[in-house]
Amino acid sequence: DKQIAQDDPLVQQEAKKVAELLGDDGRILLRQSGTEPIVRVMVEAATEELCEKYVDQVIEVMKSQGHLI
Repeated sequence: DKQIAQDDPLVQQEAKKVAELLGDDGRILLRQSGTEPIVRVMVEAATEELCEKYVDQVIEVMKSQGHLI
């Protein structure tokens, strides 16, 4: 369930942690798809490597919580 995945306290905690690490140099957004059963994890950062790193961190938490199939 995408709502449960997005609202999971550990997922929210990780997203907040990423936002703090990014500071004013980027942002993170978790958004439920309107047409698919997914939560989009989007990160803007100074480099592509940072984007991938932070997206992967949030996805790993989602996996550990059983939200990915």
